[in-house]
Amino acid sequence: MASAIRVHNLSVAVREKSHAKTLLSNVNLGVERGKFVAVIGASGCGKSTLIKSMAGLIEPSAGQILFAGQSVQDLNDHLPLAVGYLPQFGAFHEKLTVGENLSTASALRLPRKVTGERRQAWMHHITELARIDPLLPQEYRTLSGGQMRRMALAEELIGDPAFLLLDELTSGLDPFSELEMMAWLRDLAHDMAKTVVLVTHATNNLHYCDAIMFLHKGRLVHFGDYQSLLDSHGVSSIAELFGLYQTQDVDMSALDVPVGEPANDAPDDALTIKSMPPPGGWVQMPTLLARQAKLFWRDKGQIILHVALILTFPILVAVFATSGLPQVRSQTLSLETNILRTLQDQLFYLKESFQAASLISGLAMFQVILLTLIGANNGAREIAKERGILAKELRAGLSPTAYVLVKFLQIALLCAVQAFWMAWFVKTVCGFPGNLWDQFTILFATTLAMSTTCLAISAASPSPERASLLAIYLVGFQLPLSGAALALPDWLSTICRPFIAAYWGWSGYLQTFQDTRYFDIVRQSRETWIAPYPLGMAVLGLHILVALVASVFLTSAIKRRASE
Repeated sequence: MASAIRVHNLSVAVREKSHAKTLLSNVNLGVERGKFVAVIGASGCGKSTLIKSMAGLIEPSAGQILFAGQSVQDLNDHLPLAVGYLPQFGAFHEKLTVGENLSTASALRLPRKVTGERRQAWMHHITELARIDPLLPQEYRTLSGGQMRRMALAEELIGDPAFLLLDELTSGLDPFSELEMMAWLRDLAHDMAKTVVLVTHATNNLHYCDAIMFLHKGRLVHFGDYQSLLDSHGVSSIAELFGLYQTQDVDMSALDVPVGEPANDAPDDALTIKSMPPPGGWVQMPTLLARQAKLFWRDKGQIILHVALILTFPILVAVFATSGLPQVRSQTLSLETNILRTLQDQLFYLKESFQAASLISGLAMFQVILLTLIGANNGAREIAKERGILAKELRAGLSPTAYVLVKFLQIALLCAVQAFWMAWFVKTVCGFPGNLWDQFTILFATTLAMSTTCLAISAASPSPERASLLAIYLVGFQLPLSGAALALPDWLSTICRPFIAAYWGWSGYLQTFQDTRYFDIVRQSRETWIAPYPLGMAVLGLHILVALVASVFLTSAIKRRASE
């Protein structure tokens, strides 16, 4: 029978300091369609490297991997559902139920033309096959290890992949769950004509497999059925086999001879891949929006934090304003009705003006800094906390643009509420002059610029903790580098100012006082240039656009970085 999977002279090497380390060397094999194959070997022998290379997550140093005559790279680009890959631990939203997770996967993976009864019938078939029908109403976090593995496989089967590549799926299961999983995988391969390759450390039930690949130090030692593996080495168990290679020096040159079925470059017309491409980004967006709304409302801790920040931060501004603003107002009146005639009056005026300017400028910057802190909270964890789920969904054809736009819409809505409450509360309680709409708009743009920048940081970070830390550093640099509190050298201001969102928010907010004495006091007492309102809006808009594009680009790269 012809091979469904063919591996040609596969080698993988990585650079370690000054030399290259070989992880796989000259692996050749062929796996027939509808077979269940296990990959075994001691830790560090290259099992996970092999399965990730076959899945297209690691680029080989040499050689080629073909599925039904097509390269894995072409399949991942054009038919991402054709090759299913599962790591040891599945990644799902824990606060969604099993049914919600699977229905979302169905909407993201199945083409639009698979609708109505066909979609429902297919999903029912998958859940019955995985024996998880009774689990559909349960939250994912309540499942046992074996149930989680079956659910992960059910999700991968939604796209009806012709090939299933499983990395340590049975590891850590109790003996009965392991036996059950091995029997199920064998039946899946035989009854549904799927080619299943499983990397495993659990060797008690290898007799369920049609063939076994045995790796040692990156070389394929043996490829054949269970009994032939034992007979060829003169051992009676897998444990003895492992001991043989760990306690004796094996002639590795003998392993340079290709093991497995000789590769054939000609495509096999009898082997077809029936998987269809997933829907496009615009079709996926409503599903992503619905899921995002559910996740937001079920995260009670985050909702409480958002409400607390929205309510308390404007109150902090008002508290700092109450002691100084009455004097500013009275000073403004006296300046408009009196003529300063004496040097004593002039000195008093300069002193009072400096204090008033510090207060007005400080209150404006205080609002901006608090909103940038809220903005950092909005975006810093959004992508990083879903990194495992996102990598899985990107492999299955998720549109990174659609995903990022949904995140952007959520943080934009949050920013609008946060900025409006800050602008309205401070204007109402503190009695600041100026147009409320203009003040809201510049504060909204500042908050959204910081949120979107932190969204890009989140996409680039390996963990939500790292993303949060970087976001805090970014907010921390806003005040000193804005020049609003401390005068900066001209050369440093020129370099830093375009990148400091807080400066443009501060300038724009002060510009809403332009026709009042508030603005005159600040301008006369501060050397820092107060940028025009339209320029501030334009720069903040550019921040948002650049960060949004960067978020999409960095999100697209998560699929590749997940294997590093």
